[in-house]
Amino acid sequence: MLAISIRDLRTLPQISGVYEFHDAKGMILYIGKAKNVKKRVSSYFQKKHADVRVSLLVQQIVTVRIIPVNSEFEALLLEAELINQYQPKYNVIWKDDKHYIYIQITDEEFPRIFFARKAEKSHNTFFGPFPSSSIVREILSYLRTIFPYCTQNPTVKKACFYTHIGLCNPCPATIRTYQSGKYLLAKRTYRKNILFIKKLLSGQAKSVQSALQREMERCSIEQQYEKAGEFRNKIEKIDYLLTSFHTPQEYINEPFLFLEESKKEQDELAKILSPFYPAIGKIRRIECYDVSNVSGKFAAGAMTTFVDGLPVKEYYRKFRIRLQSTPNDFAMLSEVLQRRLHHFGWPLPHLIVIDGGKPQLIAIRKIFAKSNISIPFIGLAKAEEEIVIPDKVHFQKIRLRKSASALHLLQRIRDEAHRFSHAYHQHLRLRYLLPKN
Repeated sequence: MLAISIRDLRTLPQISGVYEFHDAKGMILYIGKAKNVKKRVSSYFQKKHADVRVSLLVQQIVTVRIIPVNSEFEALLLEAELINQYQPKYNVIWKDDKHYIYIQITDEEFPRIFFARKAEKSHNTFFGPFPSSSIVREILSYLRTIFPYCTQNPTVKKACFYTHIGLCNPCPATIRTYQSGKYLLAKRTYRKNILFIKKLLSGQAKSVQSALQREMERCSIEQQYEKAGEFRNKIEKIDYLLTSFHTPQEYINEPFLFLEESKKEQDELAKILSPFYPAIGKIRRIECYDVSNVSGKFAAGAMTTFVDGLPVKEYYRKFRIRLQSTPNDFAMLSEVLQRRLHHFGWPLPHLIVIDGGKPQLIAIRKIFAKSNISIPFIGLAKAEEEIVIPDKVHFQKIRLRKSASALHLLQRIRDEAHRFSHAYHQHLRLRYLLPKN
C-alpha cells in the first residue's frame, strides 16, 4: 500500500485503484475507488465543497493510502470488501440507505438477479454486502454484457425488453415456447450464464476463462464457427475486464501485489528482448504509438508513456497529423515519430512499442536510420498478439502464452495508446461537426 502525505499529492500515481483517507491518528475516514486515483483524490483538495460533510472530511485528512489494482472491476470488488471490513465513518454517513446492498440470485428454473437490502435465509444466493446501489449497478452492468440474464416476472409470456439490446439472451419467456431438445439446450445456456456470473462474483475468474476456452475449442472442432466466435468474444471481454484478475483478499493480504507484478512484467519483457537488444538492460520507461483516422480524415496520433509499469499521463502527447489527407497509417505513424524525436528535451524511452506488425516497423526503422538515433523498438500485432522484432534485415515473431506477464504489460500499454489516439480523433471530428457559436 502506498502512503502519501496530502502535502505530496502531486506524486500520486495515475492508475486504477482504491484509496483510503486517514486522519492524524491513522484512522480510516473514507474509502473510495477511481479509474484515475491522482485525478480523483486531488479533486477533493482543489475546490470549496457545498456539502458540509465533504468539507469536514477534507479538514481531517492527513494521509492518503493507495492499493493499485489491474482493472476497474477489481477496484469495485476491493472497495466493497474494505468498506465492509473497516466501516469508515464517512462511508457510513454517505450510505444510500440504512442497509448495505446485496446481489441476490434467485433459486428458480431460470434464476434472476436483483438488488437486496439484506441477505435473507432462503435458497437464493447472495453476494455482498456492497456499500451502495451504484457499486452494485456498475458490477452487474459489466457482467450482463458478457453473460446476459433476465429480471422479468416468470409469469410474463412475452420476451423482455432486454432481449432486444442483447442483455437477456436467451430470454426465459422465449425458452418456454421451445420443445424438448431445443428447450433443454437453451435452458442449459441460460443457466450457464448465471453459473459464470456466480463464479466471477466469487473471485473464480480463471475457472470461468478456462471453461469458455474449452467451449470455444469444442465448437471449433465441431465446425460451429459462429458459436466458437461468440465464446471467443466472451473470453476477450473478460480478458479486457479482468486483465490479470486478483480477488480483494489477495490485495488485502499483499497491498503491493500490483507493483510487484509490474516489476515481474518488466523483467520478463527485458529477458525476452535481450537476445535481440543485448544492451537493453532494465525496461523502466516505455513509449507506445498509435494513429486513428477515418479514411484519412481527422487523423490523430498519440504517444502514451509507462514508467515502471504504470501510466504517467503528464508524459502523454497528442499529434494532429499534418501531412496526410488520404489513408496511409504507415506515413502517419512516421510523421508522429519524426515529430516526437525532434523534441530533444523529452527523455528517451528504454523501449518503443508500435501498435502493428512488420509494415509499421519498416516505416519506423527508416525514421531511426535518418535521425541516427538507436532505441529498441517492437510491434504488437493485434490479430495473433505476436511480438514483432526487427532483427537486422529480417523480422522475428514471438507468440507468448496468453498468461505471460510480459504480454499483459504490452497489451495494457497498446490498449491505452489506442484509447488515447481514438479519443483525440473523436475530439477532432466533433469539433468539426458541431456548429460553432
